[in-house]
Amino acid sequence: MSVYVISDLHGCADEFEKMLELIRFSNYDELYIVGDVCDRGRDPMRIYQMIMNTPNMHMIMGNHDAWFLQLMDTLFAEKREAGSAYKTLDFYQWLGPNGGFVTADAFLSIPWPSCYDLKTWLEVQPLYAQISVMGRSFLLVHAGLGDLPQSGVPVSAVSTHDLLWTHIPVEANPYRDVTMITGHQPTFTYGEEYEGRIITGEKTKTIHIDCGCVFGRTLGCLRLDDMQEFYIPSGYKKLIFR
Repeated sequence: MSVYVISDLHGCADEFEKMLELIRFSNYDELYIVGDVCDRGRDPMRIYQMIMNTPNMHMIMGNHDAWFLQLMDTLFAEKREAGSAYKTLDFYQWLGPNGGFVTADAFLSIPWPSCYDLKTWLEVQPLYAQISVMGRSFLLVHAGLGDLPQSGVPVSAVSTHDLLWTHIPVEANPYRDVTMITGHQPTFTYGEEYEGRIITGEKTKTIHIDCGCVFGRTLGCLRLDDMQEFYIPSGYKKLIFR
């Protein structure tokens, strides 16, 4: 049995399936997905269904998953009658700049029971997970802990906004005895030297695992048993951020 961590799949279903083949994921393994399954990429519903139907896959909420869930009632109204839903500025910001169009289209095309199953399932997904592998403690959280300065403050005291939305520096773990693994911010945005690879902080036990697959880099996965890294090249066009 091995324990793996991956994040920010963003609809990259083909790359996700290739990763499962690369790591030879089996019923005896455990996989934690650290948020952002939907938006931007081609097939978010396919990934959600895979996770929902695989007992040894565990999802942690990301900001895009939470945003999708928040707007799901609007999508239900649209599904009942096209053009009837009251659409807010928040809804349009999700659809356009943040890649929600593909998620909305996919959601509107699946059967009603599948829509309700997905909503019910997303409503109970956790904001973080604390696990132990080979005697080592890990905190899995999508974005980070915000400006939490004190190691004695429990994760449960961190705001939902910080857990989902905050942007943190490379070294950002206040806990001495816990390794924190985050996604949310693609590693290439921290510097060219991190292009398409997992970042392990040198001073603190902080690991950044979003390798920017949907932005044309790689899909990264980490095996916690021995900290081995695995990569699948992206099938998406490489985007440059300036």
